Parts: sequence; structure tokens; C-alpha cells
Amino acid sequence: MGLQEADVDRIATQFVEARRAAKALDAFPGALPATLTDAYRVQERAIALSGRAVAGWKVAGIRPDLRDSLGANRLAGPILAGSVLRLPNGGTAQAPVFAGGFAALEAEFVAVFAHDLRPVDGAFTAESIAAALSGLHAGAEIASSPLATLNDLGPTAVVSDHGNNAGAVVGPEVAGWREADLGALTSRMSINGSVVGEGSAANVMGGPVAALQFLAEHLATRGRHLRAGDIVLTGMTTGIHQVVPGDRGRIEFSSAPACDIEVLGATPTGL
Repeated sequence: MGLQEADVDRIATQFVEARRAAKALDAFPGALPATLTDAYRVQERAIALSGRAVAGWKVAGIRPDLRDSLGANRLAGPILAGSVLRLPNGGTAQAPVFAGGFAALEAEFVAVFAHDLRPVDGAFTAESIAAALSGLHAGAEIASSPLATLNDLGPTAVVSDHGNNAGAVVGPEVAGWREADLGALTSRMSINGSVVGEGSAANVMGGPVAALQFLAEHLATRGRHLRAGDIVLTGMTTGIHQVVPGDRGRIEFSSAPACDIEVLGATPTGL
């Protein structure tokens, strides 16, 4: 039996209230959803309760050993309006995370949509997806939750709390991304001056466009679609790099100026 509506509401409400208050949670607020279907019910309720528009989405891989039981190899979460930090020419952004909760930076390629994405003959193709984009950018996910153990609890927990997202950094467009081999689109993350991970677009399962295809198909099951102006974090390329307020990250992508990220403690929003 899936979660009752009262359970969905209770979990979503407690996550949204904890985020508004910038207050850490000691435990998952209720019964952990057993399925992604129930977890996305919680996510949709949390989006509604937040009172904020969706500015885009994050996509993340699901551990291989959990894919069969959950029926998916990726998951999605919302990026809410007001949490997108844009550095079109490189530079420095200040990223708030939940002190006492989970916090990490992840170097990711960020897709920016120029047009609404609609299926062609009932399907989303790599060609139609690429044609809908204005660009593929250097970027980073600000992954953070009021619950420190969120990732440890698994994908249904992550989905329930906004996909473990607290924002996105959208850096400069990566030159030549439409023609380049995935392995040539390189990325690097440093924390406090030390390199902690290197990778490329090839580290994203099937590449960034495959992540966008998953997302488009997934959103269609929720009565949603990708819209002009949406941004999408397509998946980590160098790993999950945990941080605390006071840390400083740097992302470096091929053919793009570097971006620095100052990690701050989140403050109550009053929203």
C-alpha cells in the first residue's frame, strides 16, 4: 500500500517548513516512501507548498543496485525560482546551504532551454532536444537538504526533499558542445584550493542529452514539460563533494572561464 495523502502532506510540509526556517531535521519526517511514485507525490506537494515557481530541474543517476527494484536509472528534482545563480562570464557566486544538514557541490553541465520542448510524433529525440536548447553551460549543483542523512536513505528520500537541491550555478556556455565528443567536454572541481575531482560529459550516463530525454519523458508522466527559460542540471561529472559554510569551490570546464562558489549558511526566508 502506498502513502496515504495525510502522510504525503506531513512529509512535504515538514521539509518545506525546515527549508524556510533553515533548520536541520534529526530524522526523515515520517514513513520513508517505498516507491518513486510515492516520493514524487511528496515532491509535487512540496513544490505546491513552497509557493515558488519552478525554474528548472536537476537529474541524477540512481545507484545500479537499486535500479531494478525502483524501476528507474535516474531521478529528478525541482530547482525553484530564486535559487539560480548566473555567472555568464565566470566569476564568483554565493551559495547558501543548510548548516547541520546535507551540503555538497557537484560540477555539472547545465542545459538552458530556448524553446518549450514538445514530443515529435509522440517521442522526444536527441535532435529535437538539442534544437530546443540555447546552450550547454559549465555549472554546478548546490545539493543541500535540512536532513544530513538524506543521501544515505536512498533515492526515495532524495526525491521527497526537492531532489536534494538547493540551487544551481549557471556559468559560461561551453564552446563547441554540439559537435564535441563527450570525453572532450572536461570538468574539474576544487574545494578550498585542492582538486577533488575531474571528469567529463562522458561521466553522465549516455551524456547530457540522454539525461534531458529521461527528464522530458518523466515530466510528461506528471503533466509537466520543459519550458523556454528552464535550466537543467544534467548530472554530476566529478563526484559529490561535501562542503560546509565557509568552504569555497571552483569549477573549471573546457573552453569556459572558471567559476568560484562561496558556500554560506542558509538563513530563514520567511516564504
